[in-house]
Amino acid sequence: MKKILLAAALGGLTFFIWGFLSWVVLPWHNATMPNLPNENAVVEVLKSNLPETGVYIFPGYPNMEDATAMDVFTKKHEAGPLGMLFYVHEGKAPMSPSTFFYGYITFFLIALIAAALLSLVVKRTKNYAGRVFFITLIGLIIALESHIGGIIWMNVPSAYALVNAVDAIVAWLLAGLVISLIIKPSKDAPVAG
Repeated sequence: MKKILLAAALGGLTFFIWGFLSWVVLPWHNATMPNLPNENAVVEVLKSNLPETGVYIFPGYPNMEDATAMDVFTKKHEAGPLGMLFYVHEGKAPMSPSTFFYGYITFFLIALIAAALLSLVVKRTKNYAGRVFFITLIGLIIALESHIGGIIWMNVPSAYALVNAVDAIVAWLLAGLVISLIIKPSKDAPVAG
């Protein structure tokens, strides 16, 4: 259990450091999220029309049993624009210490699960590269489901989704490099073929 906790602590730190490099040092996320044109005017419209925090989608989904509403929805959807808005009405401090704390705790828990999964299959891995590959596959699954799936189901712009998918895969690869150094077959356990 100590090895799993150590792997989680260092794997979580790896996720955290990669997140900083990916979002602060590399330009790729900013390239897919331009600033809102005419921000002040748009924000005033949002404040006056959206009184509470939430996720808003447009065109809004109709009652599926109402054929007329479905026709209106279809026409709006085909004409565009389409969108999903993540909206926090109250505002909050940017990058407060609690953001970093909860971010690391989340990364620690993610790495803990990855380390626990690897410990279950570690006897079947032939070498370090195989263990890293196993962890990276977890990231690939997550990236495909959460980011690439967004292109298909939620009309997320491809460039944004692809950058986030690659970001996730790299994060899992780097964390896999660290976790796999710690979670490895014991010297007396035979490696399965």
